[in-house]
Amino acid sequence: MGSPLSPILAELVLENLVTTVTKNLNYEIPVLRKFVDDFVLALPEKQIVHTLHIFNSYNVHLQFTMEKETNNQLPFLDTLVIRNTDQSINTEWFSKNIASGRLLNYFSFHPMHTKMNVARNFIKRVIQITTNKPIDQQNHTIIQHLRQNNYPVSLIKRLLNRAHKTANIAIATDPHNHNMQINSPNVSQHTSDLRTTTANPSQTEVITMYRSITNIPQLNTAISRILSSDFPQIRLAYRPIGTIKQLLPPIKDPVPSTQRSCVIYSIPCTDCQMCYIVMTRNQLKTRLSGHKSNINKYASLIENRSANSNTDNDIAALSEKTALIQHAIQLQHNFDLTKTTIVDYTQRATALPILEMCHITNTTNTVNHRTDVDQLSTTYAGLLHTIKNTISQRNRVRREQIP
Repeated sequence: MGSPLSPILAELVLENLVTTVTKNLNYEIPVLRKFVDDFVLALPEKQIVHTLHIFNSYNVHLQFTMEKETNNQLPFLDTLVIRNTDQSINTEWFSKNIASGRLLNYFSFHPMHTKMNVARNFIKRVIQITTNKPIDQQNHTIIQHLRQNNYPVSLIKRLLNRAHKTANIAIATDPHNHNMQINSPNVSQHTSDLRTTTANPSQTEVITMYRSITNIPQLNTAISRILSSDFPQIRLAYRPIGTIKQLLPPIKDPVPSTQRSCVIYSIPCTDCQMCYIVMTRNQLKTRLSGHKSNINKYASLIENRSANSNTDNDIAALSEKTALIQHAIQLQHNFDLTKTTIVDYTQRATALPILEMCHITNTTNTVNHRTDVDQLSTTYAGLLHTIKNTISQRNRVRREQIP
């Protein structure tokens, strides 16, 4: 679980399962449809138990359960399959009796277009799945569920009218419909646009990029308007400020600081006010072991200086590894690795270099080389200066409040 390959591998295994099972049966399954690990089949009455046994004999870790049709009806995911007396099939949108009917609430703090898309997709799913109910009953089901989630009636009716109009246009343009008549100007225009796009292969294809920002309605509207005019290839995805994780207490034990990864950490010098700030993508204890190894190697070189003629060259080479060991060698200072603190962290490893340069820039007493921040854009200078002043002012107020 959690691997990007998991869905692909699961699909391959289930496809192989279907192929193997159908070969082991002495009859052909007339209807077999699959969605991930859910199957709907039409089987001879006498072959049901045998077929289930063949499915479960594929692998001891893949065991299926079975549900038979009741009153010529069988639920399959969110679809109720209905077998008519003439053996034709009808379908309708289905939800279990224990289903809460909860969708994204209209009053939730999400972008309006997100809530609109939730309502549109729900309406589209109900209309497309339901084939045996008149439009009035479909509309009643849709209105009932959307009203349960506080969507306004006027909005629901407007979306319903658009959905039914789109469905009618789709039926009119169906190539399998021999009575096809295209009278809608929108359909004609759409067809013309498709032909124009196809006839111009030399047009440069624009690669769309997606970026995530916090959902702040007024600010997001302005940012989206600026980007749409200057950078049309950028699409924004909005994330809420408040999450369920912030409301619930942590249920997992905290990860020890030495086992955390993708962090920015600081090591203080015991002989002066300087510190060493650096990032690591590995676990912190792994990086601290590297620092400790360098310090021990330097101590060993000093101890065996008389027996080794290349000691000075070895010390010079060791001094080039990190700014920490260089400071320790040049000034004969020591660093207390046990007092290492994590100053920042991120779940995105690609953001670590920027965070590292920002913290080095805003910390005046670092032993880091100035070349460590050469790639930091000057655009950040004003913002970092403001942050530094704010932190200094906050610390000064705290010191004054201490009796």
